[in-house]
Amino acid sequence: MFGNSGVLKEFSRKAVLSYARNRQPRTYLGPTLFPDNTVNELSFEYFKDRNLLPVMASVQAFGTEARQASREGLDKVSGAIPTIKRKIPLNGRALIALKREGAGDVEFVRNTLYNDLDNMIEACLARVEKMRMDAAANGQIVLNENGVIMTVDYGVPAGNKEILSGTSLWSDSVNADPVGDIQRWANTVVGVSGIRPTRALTSNTVVANLVKCMNVRKAIFGDNGGSRIVTLADVNALLGSLELPRIVTYDEKVRVEAEDGTLSTERLFPEKKFVLLPGEALGETLVGPTEEALLDPEVDARDVAGVYAIVYQEPEPPVVWTKAAISAIPTFPMADAVFQAQVLA
Repeated sequence: MFGNSGVLKEFSRKAVLSYARNRQPRTYLGPTLFPDNTVNELSFEYFKDRNLLPVMASVQAFGTEARQASREGLDKVSGAIPTIKRKIPLNGRALIALKREGAGDVEFVRNTLYNDLDNMIEACLARVEKMRMDAAANGQIVLNENGVIMTVDYGVPAGNKEILSGTSLWSDSVNADPVGDIQRWANTVVGVSGIRPTRALTSNTVVANLVKCMNVRKAIFGDNGGSRIVTLADVNALLGSLELPRIVTYDEKVRVEAEDGTLSTERLFPEKKFVLLPGEALGETLVGPTEEALLDPEVDARDVAGVYAIVYQEPEPPVVWTKAAISAIPTFPMADAVFQAQVLA
């Protein structure tokens, strides 16, 4: 239909792949918690073994053999690395411009294709970020999309999770004790893993409730400070003085498209959650090869892992597609070193 269109020649497979790998992506929090690690694997397997509490040796009589240590804490987490894909057809106006290639047409088609590339790549990266936040906030990833049914349980200890209720909810400004809760949760993490949390991740909604709590106000300003305005900076100064984690908020949102085309907005990090985190990374985001890259004869073997993108034609029905794909999943060996709490109803 389009022959050897001059515009499409610019979007060769290698050129598009280079663009996909070198463009500046949207800034997310997830890569600081789960940095990317490119692997040439379609599955993952690791051992959750990050407990820093020492196992004390026993006293032995002189000349006797040392007692053998057991290999504890080696909980294996394994599964397949899922593939995330999205594509979009060139619209009618752009198709006409692609065939015509008159004054202004080439630039219009070029801009349309680059915009489509950006949108498809960002759509894939957004899904990866959602998996990272599900792992950090819930300790598991549950997939049930397009025939893919998969649950990855990262093994966060049951004692490292809590759902507040009643007067303990941080929405109860008179009775709630957020600072006491955070102290208790931090002590739980230290007791389980030997690692002291240094940061906390939550939403602006949680912080808005937190700063209204009388116990927080009085801890910052004294008994006469119950009516004074408290900021997140004030709260973090208090937490710092108590050697408790400093709070960071994350309210990034994305849109989700239903099968009927309806769009809705979804948060990446749950609005009601408050998660204590260690100072180091929680794990990695394993980025593996996509099936598209593996089967593409123009993609070198060393480039099959990572974001894949392509602009291609189909003769029947005649259409030009822009497609992006990525195979990725976070690992979470630091699962013992977090505390995941739901603080609002």
